[in-house]
Amino acid sequence: MPAAPRVVTVSRPVLWPLFDDMEARLRDAGCEIMSFRTLEAFQAEPSALTEADVLVAAPAVRCTRALMAAAARLRAVISPFIGTEGFDEAAATDLGVLVANGHTPENAESMAEATIMLILAALYDLHGSEAVLRGAMPRPPHSRAFMLRGRSVGMLGYGTIARAMTVRLAGWGTRLLAWSRRQDPAAPVEWMELDALLRQSDVVCVLLSLNEGTRGLLDATRLRLMKPNAVLLNTARGGIIDEQALVAVARERPEMRIALDTFATEPLPADSLLRDLQNAILTPHMVGHTVESLSVLPGVAVEAVMRVLRGEPPLYVRNPAVLEAWRQRWSRQ
Repeated sequence: MPAAPRVVTVSRPVLWPLFDDMEARLRDAGCEIMSFRTLEAFQAEPSALTEADVLVAAPAVRCTRALMAAAARLRAVISPFIGTEGFDEAAATDLGVLVANGHTPENAESMAEATIMLILAALYDLHGSEAVLRGAMPRPPHSRAFMLRGRSVGMLGYGTIARAMTVRLAGWGTRLLAWSRRQDPAAPVEWMELDALLRQSDVVCVLLSLNEGTRGLLDATRLRLMKPNAVLLNTARGGIIDEQALVAVARERPEMRIALDTFATEPLPADSLLRDLQNAILTPHMVGHTVESLSVLPGVAVEAVMRVLRGEPPLYVRNPAVLEAWRQRWSRQ
């Protein structure tokens, strides 16, 4: 009788309910589960993947070339979420391993809506208005709110979240600018070089994946290209912005407005200087996590694992260049 396929899972405390649901469904489907409840527990057992068929892991888990090369049976590395920044995708492609994620419509659309919500909250000084009421202060003589209509919204990256934002902003009277290494000529946006976009945008939205090409992309020099009263949002990954430089630039520019849902170190340290910025909205990497987006993730992850075990690619593949070789190896088994 053939051995049950082994699925290794790596989560962290905030993700336990989602992973518990997913693991229960995989056990019911006949899989053997080796579960690590923290990143540290997985790192302490480097041989965990040796007999694994599939790894399902939180995006921050470091899945290196060495780990995958030592796992002869490993077919796929799967993130239930959009992010895959911990996975060495180039190495996975070289080794014939699929990388997949949970880039569902609900996930992308929730993040698009949340990003637009943050744009409006920053432009309309929502927290400032709240502070007036909660502090029983007199209404200020001048408004700090600005309309979104007539403003230029620049998007760094043009994936599914940016496309969903474009659809939603189509009737708002905005000028939509975009920078991406892969451009879609049919998209209803103005394609620009990065520096030009930063100079011209009233609102800059960071919507990129984190990789070696984007880490620290917005450094002090590029941040200072932005308009003094620009709005900067990051709902992607914290490492794309040089946070120390951002603090310095924000202190120089009191009219600048910032909204960050993600940080280089998470949770955001208690002593982070970002917490002292009066012109910043800070949320703990959950602003777009809706009931709808989270509820579909366990099922999507289970379906991805089962497709891989049947020799079929999952719905959301990050490294499609591997598919031909991957099918030749696994579709016959």
